[in-house]
Amino acid sequence: MTLSDKSSGAAQAAISGKWLNMANMFTVLRVVLAPLIILLLLYKGTLPLNVSNTLAAGLIFILAALTDKADGYYARKNDAVTKLGQFLDPLADKLLMIPVMITLWYIGWNSHTVLLPLWVLVVVVVREALISGIRIAGARKGVSFPASWSGKIKMFSQIIVVSILIFWPSTANTLTVRILVFLMGAITVYSGIDYVLRARKEIFNTAPVTGEPPVTSAGEAGDGAGQE
Repeated sequence: MTLSDKSSGAAQAAISGKWLNMANMFTVLRVVLAPLIILLLLYKGTLPLNVSNTLAAGLIFILAALTDKADGYYARKNDAVTKLGQFLDPLADKLLMIPVMITLWYIGWNSHTVLLPLWVLVVVVVREALISGIRIAGARKGVSFPASWSGKIKMFSQIIVVSILIFWPSTANTLTVRILVFLMGAITVYSGIDYVLRARKEIFNTAPVTGEPPVTSAGEAGDGAGQE
């Protein structure tokens, strides 16, 4: 199956309405919540009921992160895997994490402090861009493979670090948080290298597949553990 075949299948699923299930709605919600989190982080005033903007942003971020588990649970339980869902699930993770991380870096830069180090942001963006390119190359050959444990730990570590920086930004320069940020950056690099090595073996050394669908990974099926 070629990339165009997969894109066509996703488009047909969208037109036919087969994508309209709770699993995909959770995935879309993850993307929709990202701009709201960013606006709350940048907001300088106080919300109604004296709720702080950082508290609201943090709670919504946790909710958005939990939708990654919710869509996978629903898809497995109700056999609701769709081609569009396979495409959106890993994309939704990127569209949540990267913009929020960029916002945290900007807030620190604008206040002349280091909230999220620039090198960490660059590592995350470069890694995700590289993995996206590899996935496209794999799709062209009709090859896919399950997410590794390093990808799952990478996503978990990013959620932990971002949550801490949102809820307790004043702790960004403490030794404990700096260590956590460094570990998150190191795990992100390692998971990227791990993915590249697996791709070299399973994608770039594999002859193109014709007439057969790729082996869909659990993560692409939206199980919530499919972080690349």
